[in-house]
Amino acid sequence: MDDTNFLLICVDQWPGHLIEAAGRSDIETPTLNRLCASGTRFSRAYSETPICGPARRGLMTGTNARAHGDRRFRPDLRMPDMPTLAGCFRAAGYQTNAIGKLHVFPPRDRIGFDDVKLAEEGRSGLDGFDDYDEYLGEQGHAGEQFMHGMSNNEYSWRPWHLDERHHVTNWTTREACKTIKRRDPTRPAFWHVSYTHPHPPLAPLAEYLDRYRMRDVLPPVESDWSGDADLPYALANMRAYWDRLTPERLTEARRAYYALCTHIDHQIRLILGTLREENLLENTVIGFIADHGDMLGDHGLYAKRAMLEGSVGIPMILLDRPDGDRFAAGAVDTRLAGLQDIMPTLLDMAGSRSPKAAVASRSQGPRDVIISIARRWKAPAPCAWSPTRRTS
Repeated sequence: MDDTNFLLICVDQWPGHLIEAAGRSDIETPTLNRLCASGTRFSRAYSETPICGPARRGLMTGTNARAHGDRRFRPDLRMPDMPTLAGCFRAAGYQTNAIGKLHVFPPRDRIGFDDVKLAEEGRSGLDGFDDYDEYLGEQGHAGEQFMHGMSNNEYSWRPWHLDERHHVTNWTTREACKTIKRRDPTRPAFWHVSYTHPHPPLAPLAEYLDRYRMRDVLPPVESDWSGDADLPYALANMRAYWDRLTPERLTEARRAYYALCTHIDHQIRLILGTLREENLLENTVIGFIADHGDMLGDHGLYAKRAMLEGSVGIPMILLDRPDGDRFAAGAVDTRLAGLQDIMPTLLDMAGSRSPKAAVASRSQGPRDVIISIARRWKAPAPCAWSPTRRTS
């Protein structure tokens, strides 16, 4: 263990192609563009199980759905009995903190983190205390998170109904910055900052919605099968679940979605600025990922679950320390990558060993050959895994 810190930023439901630096001209992502210019963007990064819970289980365990036990979203399924990304960092001597969405059960399961500041999209029905809900109550807005009237899984939209500082994106950023400032200065840290947007509800700040109000957005992707009435069952089921929006309504929804993205992009600057103020930026490895994408009307489909590019494709950007040589500035890596690669990659960069028995993926360090975990690593005792129960 050295003094290198790790910051892993995760967003919810953001397609990998929806970044300016990836060639998308209709969205503003200046901060992500700068991260791409300073690090490596993986252009073929995918979410193997493109739905929130299963995707995050893969991210946090370095395994696939067959190993971690969920491939269809079971919100009341406990985490599998195997090492986690946070647990391995903590076993190696790091302080570990999560801010935002974890999507585990029970919701207050820390899955290896020393502490969690939780924002779970108003899912109080899962019997978990929500820190963001508590914050709104302290500000005199108890129970008002969803007073905008938009649901978690639809593509209606309207501007955010409370003051800007109460938006969950702003709250997550503030809590992340406070956590960095309150760190133990004698140990390096692993920080996981997890934004709940641009996952619906589409209730962006009015100021960001105004940025896109008169702007053209690219139309959805269509193909020769998009209009077929007889689709495969999985796609037909998706299409039947969501309203098929008119072109005008879909354009408005995409503008609201883009507004949520640009808001997050700008808020990330505050976290990077905090690292700079604390003299930590030069020795912090930074990662930016999403749990899965969003079809956003492509082929008449919405949200995730589909094994199509808009749903499974995710952004993945990795930055090494300025004195490191793992990820070249401004590079685009075309190797196939997945969420389960994050755990071995970050642990490899930290000089910690991945748990061979559990992790099914590979380090994404720029080697001539991507070295297999099974051949390279042995699990250290504090992070070892023994299969005490079936998980699939």
